[in-house]
Amino acid sequence: MSETGHILAIEISNPSAAGEAGSGPGVCIGIMTPGGVEVLGVEPVSVGARGGHDDDLMPAIDRVCRRTGFDVRARGLARVAVSIGPGGYTSLRVACAAGKMIAEGAGAKCAAVPTARVVLEALPANLRAGTVGVALASKGESAWVEVFRGGTASGPGRLMSAPDIAGLPAAGVQRLLADQFLPASMRRAAEEAGIQITPPVFDAAACARVGASMPAIDPVELVPLYPREPDAVTLWRARKW
Repeated sequence: MSETGHILAIEISNPSAAGEAGSGPGVCIGIMTPGGVEVLGVEPVSVGARGGHDDDLMPAIDRVCRRTGFDVRARGLARVAVSIGPGGYTSLRVACAAGKMIAEGAGAKCAAVPTARVVLEALPANLRAGTVGVALASKGESAWVEVFRGGTASGPGRLMSAPDIAGLPAAGVQRLLADQFLPASMRRAAEEAGIQITPPVFDAAACARVGASMPAIDPVELVPLYPREPDAVTLWRARKW
């Protein structure tokens, strides 16, 4: 890591996972150093009664700034790392929009952090060293799954269903990080294949650590990672005019 300076990380990709395994939406401010990221402060983003967190993201950033004494509007902000998904459609749009706005205002760069890498980083190092699958964005009978070997992605993530999960042990996967929304058919397939299911942790500090190690991009390039076409687009295309 050669870049130094302050980093702001935004991890609100999966608000529905709040409270699971100590996980939940949050923001983090740290300092990038040649040896890694020194975390200055982490602040949770409250999830409202409707399951959203839109109203508390900017207040949470303000709170962590006040606690750490660092203003993200200052030119000392070097990078904004955003967990880009897969995850909730609205939460990803909000996170990317906020990240772009803050980076542009501070003259900072961005880091588009795949959420699977955040989840993997939050796993204890001894478990990260093995072959691990990360399942996100469950819907219907499928979920987006990415496989990591020794902390490195073995290939691009893709949508999988129960038969795909049953074949993961052949690729060396013994652990699957998946939340409570993993389809029952996929959960059964994993259990029958001897794959241990572990709840994922969505941690803003992990997002900062991964984001600091990634190539910096221009804020305009920061976009969400959607595994499926958004429902609104599908419905719009299906309309008969």
